[in-house]
This record gives sequence, structure tokens and C-alpha cells, in this order.
Amino acid sequence: MKRIFLLNMICFLGSLGLYAQYAPNTRWPYLLEEFQSGTIYFDGNKKSEAQLNIHLWANTLHYIHSDGRIFESTDKDIIRVEIGDKAYLFAGRQLMELIGESNGNVLLKLSKADFDSMQEGTGAYGASLNSSAKMDLTSLDLGGMDKPELAKMQAEKNDGREIPMLTQYYFIVEGRIVEASKKQVAGLLGEERAQSWKSFQKEHKIKWKKEDSLLKVLEFLTQK
Repeated sequence: MKRIFLLNMICFLGSLGLYAQYAPNTRWPYLLEEFQSGTIYFDGNKKSEAQLNIHLWANTLHYIHSDGRIFESTDKDIIRVEIGDKAYLFAGRQLMELIGESNGNVLLKLSKADFDSMQEGTGAYGASLNSSAKMDLTSLDLGGMDKPELAKMQAEKNDGREIPMLTQYYFIVEGRIVEASKKQVAGLLGEERAQSWKSFQKEHKIKWKKEDSLLKVLEFLTQK
């Protein structure tokens, strides 16, 4: 019985490893666990294919150059990026995942690094460190900067400190970007649609961190 129990425990722990979620770290500060095949769409109906990833320092686009080094794309004519089965748009100079689109209005998801929380160190017995002792962001020694070699980064991929992540949602409505929140959307609509907005929220019980709820809000925003 003990042997059977041990075997079951080993299988169970092994399965946990198979389904372990990827977490970026300071030596591999990327949104995706690996660079993936993707397409960059430019203004003027042009496109380019490359191995792509999103660097978490400022949610910028990185690609693998033919010489095996990693470069940041600084082209200002990029209008859309597709990596794997997901699409991304630049908004506020940051790449955000496209969650939904309706008549030119969009719902975007920003997955960003919470570097602020990494600065909030703790001293003995959990006491907060004073400001002079807090870690400066430059001391994080983030990978992916200054055109590094991909092979070197991969060799150090698991050596960094885990980076906590934050998720924020945004709408772009008629060219205006606003945070997906009750207050921001109300300000976008104005007084003329205040009553219909109030009725809509009551009917649909909007949850501001749930994408299915936010897609309903996107449809409402698209209505005239």
C-alpha cells in the first residue's frame, strides 16, 4: 500500500510540473516563454515575418536578428503585431493584446511587469526597508537590453528573480484610449447616455476584470 501511495504521489507531483505556469524573471523579462513566429504589419500595406516577443521593461517589441542577437523594433509605422494566435496593438507606446473589436473600437489587455513591488523590499521580521535601502530598478540587471545574443540569454533563462505581473484593460473608442473602469467609461459617454449606461450596468452586472463583461461594454460603447 505504501508503494502504491508513493507512486501516486510521484505521478501527481510530476503532473504539477507539466502544468506549471510560465513566470517571467529578470534574466528573461518577456511576456512569452519563447520567441515565436509572428508577423508585423506596417502602414502602407507592408508586412514582415520574424521570431517575436514582448519585452516587459516598456512592453516593446523584440525580434531575433539574422545574426542571432535580439533587437528592439523602433519602427513607428507598425499598426499591428501577430504572435502565434494572438494580435497586439500599440497604445500609449506599449503593446497590448487585442481582446475584441467592434466597428473600429477595441478592447485591449495590457500585461505589464510590476516593478514597483520589486522595489518594496522587506527587512528583518518583515519590516519595510527605508527609501535609501530600496532596490533601484537599474540594479535588476534585466536581460534583453543592449542587443544581447539569444543563446546567452537562453543559457541564463532560469537564473533571474521572478517578476510579478499586473493586468489592466483599456478601450479605444473613436481614437480615444480610456482605462476599462466604471468611472472612465462614464466620463467617455457623457450626460446624454448616462441613463442608458446605468440601465445597461444593472442588466448585465458588469465585472470590470472579466473579459466577457468588458466585451459587452465594448458593444455598448459602439452603439450610437
